[in-house]
Amino acid sequence: SVPGSSKKPPPSLTSNHQSCPSFLRLNSSTSACETEEAEEEVQYRLRLIGSLPVHHLTTMAMLPWIVAEITRSKPLERDQCAGQRSGGLKIGHLDTSNWNQSVCLCVSASWVRCVSVCAERVVWDPLTHSVLFECRPHQLTKLIHNSQEPSSFGCLVRGNANCACYVFQCQDSSKVPEIISTLRQVGSTSAISPTAFAKKFEVLFCGRVSVAHKKAPPALIDECIEKFGRLHGTGATDKGGTGGGLVDGLRRALAFQSNGVGADPSFPSLQALDENGLSPEMSITNTTDAQNQSGVQPTSLQENRTMLFTVGRSQIYLVSPDTKKVAIEKSFREISFCSQGIRHVDHFGFICRETVEGGTCHFVCYVFQCTDESLVDEIMLTLKQAFSVAALQQNAKTQSQQCDSCPMQQLHRLCERIEGRRLPLAKHYFAFEICVHYVLFQRARPKSDQEENELVMASLRSLYEERQKSHQHSLHVDSKQVPPNVVCLSDRGDSCLDGGHVCPGQAGVGGSGDMGSMRVVPEEKIRRSKEELRELWKKAILQQILLQRMERENQKLQASESDLQNRRLKLDYEEITPCLKEVTLVWEKMLGTPGRAKVKFDTETIHAAVAQGVPRQHRGEIWKFLSEQYLLRQTVPSRPPANDTPYKELLKQLTSQQHAILIDLGRTFPTHPYFQAQLGAGQLSLYNLLKAYSLLDPEVGYCQGLSFIAGVLLLHMGEEDAFNMLKFLMYDMGLRKQYRPDMIILQIQMYQLSRLLHDYHRDLYSHLEQQEIGPSLYATPWFLTFFASHFPLGFVARVFDMLFLQGSEVIFKVALSLLGSHKPLILQHDSLESIVDFIKTTLPNLGLVQMEKTINQVCGMDVSKQLQAYEVEYHVLQDELLDTPPTLNQHQRAAQLERTNQSLRQQNLDLLEELQVSHARVCSLENQVQALVHSEGRLKEQVSALEQEKKQLLSTVTRLQDLLTSLGIHSSPDGHTVPTPTGVKDTQGHQD
Repeated sequence: SVPGSSKKPPPSLTSNHQSCPSFLRLNSSTSACETEEAEEEVQYRLRLIGSLPVHHLTTMAMLPWIVAEITRSKPLERDQCAGQRSGGLKIGHLDTSNWNQSVCLCVSASWVRCVSVCAERVVWDPLTHSVLFECRPHQLTKLIHNSQEPSSFGCLVRGNANCACYVFQCQDSSKVPEIISTLRQVGSTSAISPTAFAKKFEVLFCGRVSVAHKKAPPALIDECIEKFGRLHGTGATDKGGTGGGLVDGLRRALAFQSNGVGADPSFPSLQALDENGLSPEMSITNTTDAQNQSGVQPTSLQENRTMLFTVGRSQIYLVSPDTKKVAIEKSFREISFCSQGIRHVDHFGFICRETVEGGTCHFVCYVFQCTDESLVDEIMLTLKQAFSVAALQQNAKTQSQQCDSCPMQQLHRLCERIEGRRLPLAKHYFAFEICVHYVLFQRARPKSDQEENELVMASLRSLYEERQKSHQHSLHVDSKQVPPNVVCLSDRGDSCLDGGHVCPGQAGVGGSGDMGSMRVVPEEKIRRSKEELRELWKKAILQQILLQRMERENQKLQASESDLQNRRLKLDYEEITPCLKEVTLVWEKMLGTPGRAKVKFDTETIHAAVAQGVPRQHRGEIWKFLSEQYLLRQTVPSRPPANDTPYKELLKQLTSQQHAILIDLGRTFPTHPYFQAQLGAGQLSLYNLLKAYSLLDPEVGYCQGLSFIAGVLLLHMGEEDAFNMLKFLMYDMGLRKQYRPDMIILQIQMYQLSRLLHDYHRDLYSHLEQQEIGPSLYATPWFLTFFASHFPLGFVARVFDMLFLQGSEVIFKVALSLLGSHKPLILQHDSLESIVDFIKTTLPNLGLVQMEKTINQVCGMDVSKQLQAYEVEYHVLQDELLDTPPTLNQHQRAAQLERTNQSLRQQNLDLLEELQVSHARVCSLENQVQALVHSEGRLKEQVSALEQEKKQLLSTVTRLQDLLTSLGIHSSPDGHTVPTPTGVKDTQGHQD
């Protein structure tokens, strides 16, 4: 096998339909496939053991016998079987033209092809090679791996009108599980069509009310809302803490698994729901509420009641973005009525059937609220369309469904009954037709009971397939009815099944022994004393306490393991600058500094650390650290958002931007595993983040491009931290201006990039101008998504590192560096289409060396002064254009004046904001001046006090000198006393 090879299929690959006559209809879509764009595919070199056309109702229980029939039929035996079939017994239409030959199984996201291969390294030729079969991945079903022959496996390929079983063999038996896993994975992905009927709406879950009938009057929704209002007014929902039963139930419900395929292919599989489609806590609360007289259960106003109301192809789901779990799931069969409020037109609800204790049913009305009436109208129209489509599909499915008396259903039950048991079928299970042709089996000379059983099952399968063609479905047939032409095993016959055996292709369990030989031995009653019973109770209580403690520890370990796995899933991208251990230690030292939010670190140290690399596991925390340093160095405080509502409170509100956000969820990092699952944890967290910001900043709301920025933040930190970082980028760094509806700042940025390109790469600028290619044709997504929409995540993460350090001018530097490094390649293209296509598709596929070189260039560039000059230049040019003489008619002139007025109004708002900033700066400087004046006054007072003290000290010194002189003690100029000469004293004494 060649599992590692990934190459595009040859464009000239055509299907040779003559190579597989039994599969003509299935290959009818080959020409459509050839027109599709070539996809990445995995190729496996295998050997085709054989194939066999089967009935489309073939089940998994029948497949091992079919695989055994194909494997058993060697060329010589096939010739014998062909001669025997001419005698009247039809074992199957074996196609022997492609048996036992080398094939290449090509697996891609859209197609699975089996192509014959004559020899290694031989170019594909339609004359020597043929496509044995070609189908969609989800049409390749019921894969089986033979445990007795680990190197072979079989598969069932279903077409529109026919079906076939293929058996393959791989030289390396260890590759077989990988091949089967690959086929299953692409099959499950292909089954969920991207165009499947599934629409999502954000609603507010108001509550539920028990009703008496499946149909309701038109005013039911209004009455329910009034009842909810009365209960909320009396505070009845908060008694005993059961008012938040919905959210409490969601908190205690199991995690919503979003990787599998459920009953509805348009939505992932559902778990943690009871038979009513509710979370466990809700089902308990509903049972108790059903016994109440009122039957009214509103949701708590203090909890997050927002839900994603998802309409699938056959079910309705309510997913909580807050808890990432499914709250309610109802199939269309359970819903009997849908209605919209009359007075409360922004509310709607539906009635569905639910079961209570004792097996009885009652009807419940679920009530929801939307942002406006138009959204309710859209939901009601979607429900109507979904019900109609489901009814048509059900009618079409009913025509092809089978009853319990179908021959293929009887064969399925027979295969299930004998699965895993070794017995001579011709002796214990016999039919009239088999007895007629018993001589045929003797002519085939089976060497063992197993070979005889395979011949019996082949005969039965052929017989039942023929009967199924003329079978008329009957209703109300007992599911336990035994096939009329088959005699079941007797009780004595069951005893011969002891020991068990593995049936073809599957492991089984041995049959039961003779029950008649077993006797029930009465249990002897043992009397225990009070002390023994007390000890047993103590032991049971201690074991129960230990068990609960172990369960709590197990839950903690599972939560920790889940968190670690989620973190690994988020950081699943390749870094371009591996962070050295020394640099990691520097970052850890800075991050571990006590009170770091108020400590200013050395700017050069931070720049050097960012340039050398950022450890991926600490990247989110480092971004928060860089934002703290940015705020500490900001001399003028930025304008905070007008809405200071906390993140958790924003999540409880409905947003009018829900449609745009929900559409972009699947477009944001569609290949990353964290965001891949439809309404998985990643997409729900992204929805929460974008919804909260749209409510925080109504002027911007939601703009395409924000989802990629929010997605990058979510990959490195939690929801609330990501929201704070998004708010920092938008408000503190001023990036929200480029997302405003007028997009004026974005136009200025395009002009600035054009001027920078003119200054740094004049020849490239002239080449692009010659082809009339402006920056808006290729650079707009770079600025709106910070390169996240087209470039690898490792490169985007480094761009964000620089963004948190230097601000929005990093985008200009990166764009300038990318265009400059690819200038020779761009100059080779001489048309608008080729140049734009190169910049959009080839340019993002950078190598690791080129990415690291680009980041290093960004670290050494400084274009801040040029950006300021070009912004002023843009405004001057705009003013000159406005002063041009009028050459338009009155209507056009009025429209131009209106646009000019809007531009001036926006400029006034910008100037007003700058004025406020300047005013804040003036106030800050005035405060500094006042502080300096106050400090100067204190210093002057200290100086005057010191001068007064100096004067006092000088006067004291003068008095002391006078006193010393009067005493005859002379002092030197430095203050030391000078003793009187000795000779003078002696002379005076002698004279005396």
